[in-house]
Amino acid sequence: MTDASPPVPVAGSRRRYTLGIVALLLVVVIWVSSSFVMNSIFGEQSYNKPFLITYVNTASFSFYLLPFLLKKKLSNKKTNHVDELSVSVPIERAQSTSMVANDQEALGESSLFLRADAENNQAHDEINYGPPPADKLSTKETIQLSLTFCIVWFLANWSTNASLAYTTVGSSTILSSMSGLFTLGIGAMFGIERINGLKIAAVFVSLIGVSLVSYADKNASTLPIESPSSPSNPLLGDILALLGAFFYGCYTILLKIRIQDESRLDMSLFFGFVGAFNVVLLWPCFGILHALGIERLELPSTAAVWGLIFLNALIGTFLSDYLWLLAMLMTSPLVVTLGLSLTIPVALTGDFVFKHVVPNLQYWAGAILVIAGFLSVNMAALSEVDEAEILEGRQLVPQEDPLDTSLEDRHNIYNQNIPKGSQNSLNSTGSYHSMDQTAPR
Repeated sequence: MTDASPPVPVAGSRRRYTLGIVALLLVVVIWVSSSFVMNSIFGEQSYNKPFLITYVNTASFSFYLLPFLLKKKLSNKKTNHVDELSVSVPIERAQSTSMVANDQEALGESSLFLRADAENNQAHDEINYGPPPADKLSTKETIQLSLTFCIVWFLANWSTNASLAYTTVGSSTILSSMSGLFTLGIGAMFGIERINGLKIAAVFVSLIGVSLVSYADKNASTLPIESPSSPSNPLLGDILALLGAFFYGCYTILLKIRIQDESRLDMSLFFGFVGAFNVVLLWPCFGILHALGIERLELPSTAAVWGLIFLNALIGTFLSDYLWLLAMLMTSPLVVTLGLSLTIPVALTGDFVFKHVVPNLQYWAGAILVIAGFLSVNMAALSEVDEAEILEGRQLVPQEDPLDTSLEDRHNIYNQNIPKGSQNSLNSTGSYHSMDQTAPR
């Protein structure tokens, strides 16, 4: 490991960070609503097919490829048109090349000074402004990232969806919040998350809140008297929810390590190939699950179930995971993971409004602690935003470059050797600007 500090896990802008928090809050509301829809499909609608539903949800991502394919088709048409025009270009290009050669000969040795000046300007830029930002991921790199990400993403979502078939929405939501612990541990191992006292305290406060809510959830007094049925297998559901939390922490850190900044990634292309790879790679699992008796391959028998499945795929997966990726890249993996713990109080509100469940005091105490942990980690993240902005401002302060001391002398020599009418001017920053073209800096 190096001695350098890990990159700041938040964007260098308060506006960007705020947009990430807004996207995160939208994800919280959508995911809780999706959990209630899933619970209704598995329970009230008696259609317990978590793998099929997760497969349909993932397949919806393939629609993100439509703009990419359309753009590629239009680009190919333009390329063919340019090729046709290039055939009819006159041979005057050769004459132009000859003129350029004559100009270069007239310049003579003065080009040496221009090259030296360009090198000095490049060194000056590197000293004052640091290395350029990382390049945008190519289409090939995006496809490779999607292939790496798709299976982990599917496992996380399938585990969470399957847990809703065996335990309550509250229990699944509570145990999914344990992903904060996995994210912090994995992120610290890879140098993605900075560990400090406030973050550690926020995680433990969240875990205490999760424990209180989990304990209270097992209390019969939290369930409505008219509840039609109890969870079929709470232990299995809890294990599946924990597995989903673990896989969630894994793919969160995986994306942050590979992408680092959302400007490098075409997210529509990325999600489109995630859906395409899952459709192609996972369809044989239907036969395996059917043969083992784990999940029989049966289509929905009512229009209501079909409608709930497609609505959940469109909003609960297609839209929410796009917002989730934006939130994660605009803030940090830990902020998003702990922020999603807010699904607990939102789920409690949904239980109260739609199912008339009145939580007890332990439930409310746990929810308050979870919110406190979320606010604490955001305070730590915002302080790192301020530090990053201050550091960035210091790096942009111009510094004196000893290599520029003889630029004026070289400029005078250059003017003596270059023909009149083609002279360049030395600007205030010490770089040459031609009358016809400005050299890139």
